[in-house]
Amino acid sequence: MVTVYGRRNSSNCAKVFWLMDELDQPFTLEPAGRGADARDPEAVRRLSPTGTVPVVQMGDQVVWESNAILRCLAASAPASPLWPADPAARGTIDSWMDWASISLTPPLGRLRKARAAGQTADATATLQAFGLLDRHLAGRSYLVGDTLTLADIAIAPAVFRWRLWEGSAQDPLPDVPNLLAYRDRLRTHAGYRQHVEDALN
Repeated sequence: MVTVYGRRNSSNCAKVFWLMDELDQPFTLEPAGRGADARDPEAVRRLSPTGTVPVVQMGDQVVWESNAILRCLAASAPASPLWPADPAARGTIDSWMDWASISLTPPLGRLRKARAAGQTADATATLQAFGLLDRHLAGRSYLVGDTLTLADIAIAPAVFRWRLWEGSAQDPLPDVPNLLAYRDRLRTHAGYRQHVEDALN
């Protein structure tokens, strides 16, 4: 049995829940993390050196950090096209996963926190990252190839957060038609609608 320590309204946990659905992998959710009604508040700190969610426990194996969890779960389903066996394809998928965690998610997170506190914040880095993403998606259905991969699942919560700009007068809305079309494409996946759009809304 797979146990996930986390919460439904966490961007990093949402990625894991969506992948679980794609793989038809049953799991038990142990509420944990900021604001969660945890039965054992110290469980995550015992399992992960960072003390952050998500954490996945599979028997004696414990994996932490959301993208590492995605790779581990996908590797357990070798026939899945989400993380192909071809090293070149995996390398490209991994590149986008790492880019999202380093260059897109951190500045977006800082911006969200500032706005939630009623503060102004420099959106330059975030808008540049979304602009790069929009340019890459020109003529593409998904980030890597013509089907959904781990790269799309990993980046989906950040793409959903694009709504920060829609209807906002704080920043001029950039022209990102490819990004918006991509988001609509992600919406065709039930896992995205349930675990990203509904849970993070």
